[in-house]
Amino acid sequence: PPSSSKMKEDSPKLKELVLIGGGHAHAFVLKNLGMNPIPSVRVTLISRDVLTPYSGMLPGHVAGLYSRAECHIDLVALCRFA
Repeated sequence: PPSSSKMKEDSPKLKELVLIGGGHAHAFVLKNLGMNPIPSVRVTLISRDVLTPYSGMLPGHVAGLYSRAECHIDLVALCRFA
């Protein structure tokens, strides 16, 4: 049987990706990882908020076209997806 050190060499190394803050860039990263998962990468998002505003929709919100809920990204759901 293979030795335990040989088994450790053959198994893929888990990489940790820690994202600090739930802004646009990290939301984009999470969305892309959900769509194209990388099996050896584990992602952790550190954010004080569970919802982050999508600033591109702010003018529509001010104009009454979108509700507050429609203008925010649910980071919890996005993390589960990723």
